[in-house]
Amino acid sequence: MNRKRWLALLLFVAVALLVVGLGRLIQSRETGHPWREATLYGRGEKVVLLEVVGSIPMGKDLEDLLSKIRQAREDQDIRAAVLFVDSPGGSVTETEAIHRALKDLAREKPLVAAFGTVAASGGYYVATAAREIFTPATAVTGSIGVIATLPQVQGLLAKLGVQVEVLKEGRLKDMGSGLRPLTPEERTLIQGYMREAYELFVARVAEGRHLPKDKVRQLADGRIYSGTQAIALGLADREGYLEDAAKRAAELAGLEEFRLVRYVKPKGPLEGLLGEGFPLGLSSETEQLVSLLGQNRFRLEYRYLGGGLW
Repeated sequence: MNRKRWLALLLFVAVALLVVGLGRLIQSRETGHPWREATLYGRGEKVVLLEVVGSIPMGKDLEDLLSKIRQAREDQDIRAAVLFVDSPGGSVTETEAIHRALKDLAREKPLVAAFGTVAASGGYYVATAAREIFTPATAVTGSIGVIATLPQVQGLLAKLGVQVEVLKEGRLKDMGSGLRPLTPEERTLIQGYMREAYELFVARVAEGRHLPKDKVRQLADGRIYSGTQAIALGLADREGYLEDAAKRAAELAGLEEFRLVRYVKPKGPLEGLLGEGFPLGLSSETEQLVSLLGQNRFRLEYRYLGGGLW
């Protein structure tokens, strides 16, 4: 290919990128929303699907989910929302942030939750923001409680011949570092912190499910329940799946027919031309591994360990 043809090709690509980029910019300014909609099925006014799948999101994934919830609340064309939960839970702070955002949404529009295979601990926590909860009979839910894991690495370091010297000001500054066992005093302090998180979980369930706190505490010993048991105990409302929950959300909004939509990330100029599979970044598995390695080892979690550590 001669030089003129190369220049013509580069000019074409540059113009195409400019056109696509301007189109995205104009569309974003016109709608005022960062997420575009993809129709899953149906027709008529819109019910949006929000999803918590896998561990409670952190970092950028959390920001994205909160942004979707905010858009669902602010967009007047969204008449109702359905929350699909298939999660064993996760970090305490992130779980509460999602719950608060969902409660803000539920105050303005009908919000109905639907469980997948596992909606336990933090997964159940976020679902209590919904007006109603649908669950498969065989779903795993409950696991109301708080857990913290603290790997003890001093033995491994000794075998490797690695010595770590900790300098500190403040007697308890290295509490929970994993470089030494907890003292009785430290264990008591952490247990008190966990008690606060536990009482917050109990309060959220009691508020969302309209149950007395004493009854919730009887249920909140960390055990799991089947979907059928959860319904009988008042932790869920009825047996059903995602489509049932979406239909109920539409009914609560007074819609005779509805279109279920999902928020998706707008494509950038390169993605628009080259497709989503263009390998410019890390794989999702690599990103998850890097994220995991960067997380603190010690944190309180609303997590059902039977649903997986990650």
